[in-house]
Amino acid sequence: MITRRRFLRTGALTATAVPFAMRPFLASAQPRATKVLDFQTGADVAKAEQEGEVVYYGHDGEAGIAVLLDAFKKDFPKIKTSYVRLQTGALYAKITAERSAGRFGVDVLQLSDISPAVDFQKKGGWEQYPSPEYAAYKPEYQSTPAGYYGVPGVSFAGISYHRAKVKPEQAPKTWKDIVNPAFKDGISAKLATSGMQHAQWYILRKMYGNDFWQEFAKLRPKGFDARAQLFDRLAKGEDRICALAEYAGYTLYQEKGAEIEFVAPPEGMPAIAIYIGVVNKAPHPQAARLFVDWAMSRRGQQIYQNQKILLYGSVRPDVGPMPTGKKLSDFKLLFPTDWNDYVASHATFVKEWNALMGL
Repeated sequence: MITRRRFLRTGALTATAVPFAMRPFLASAQPRATKVLDFQTGADVAKAEQEGEVVYYGHDGEAGIAVLLDAFKKDFPKIKTSYVRLQTGALYAKITAERSAGRFGVDVLQLSDISPAVDFQKKGGWEQYPSPEYAAYKPEYQSTPAGYYGVPGVSFAGISYHRAKVKPEQAPKTWKDIVNPAFKDGISAKLATSGMQHAQWYILRKMYGNDFWQEFAKLRPKGFDARAQLFDRLAKGEDRICALAEYAGYTLYQEKGAEIEFVAPPEGMPAIAIYIGVVNKAPHPQAARLFVDWAMSRRGQQIYQNQKILLYGSVRPDVGPMPTGKKLSDFKLLFPTDWNDYVASHATFVKEWNALMGL
């Protein structure tokens, strides 16, 4: 268990540990910043509006992406938006396959796992664009060297259950309770394409041993692509318990009156940072820069953190608490302690998790 500061610093150091050639970051590469609305941008706004489009690849649900892009379009109505939405694993496979085939149709990429973010940097997939808004972020919330990607938020997950479907004496209190045989055929989690699922698998495996998830497999869990599917089923009582209940999903459904409870185990909750950057060879490079500047600005961070469909805790110091009144510091968050080992574990995770889900 470590603080998110140490986690992100370790992740940044891992990027430098990956053996690949990288252009040195020169002071002369720093773009001239101009103020637009209430934030700084290194983009040529007039050219961005002439380009007239930004193509976004992201991992959030369609409703969440729509909220994000609609807010950007409201600020820049001359720039239309389009997107592709997939879980991080599938999204990364798609963009790398496209680039290998010589197709460069993406402007901005957002991922929910550091492993593909580092790999994309290794492959030269990110443009090294030092957004002026990065000045508001500590180095541990940026790539190393700076300018390839930044962290627009942090998400985390506990346990959730349906009050009418789980007896009070069976209600989970700790992570060990998710392997209770009473939940057989009534428990859900995400698929292996999820960055959050990788984090939970890795952290609990380290805490409880390699056999923990084998016990979980005996419950015949169901796997789904998005948190909306998990909470829809839970709210309807189709599942009794969700083993990977993201706080943002819980608050949204709890507000709608769903008969669900959220458990923050005393051991802590697995957490992930999300990563955003301009894609190299973007078809609309100025619009891409403008979007990333906007996303990392206080203006954009208000959307990431305050829109309940997203609810990503901001690591920017001037944003304030979430709509729930909570800050990231109010939660006990769990991150990998050995970042190199975590990155290296991804292939094992995918193989084991797919088998566990019967895929």
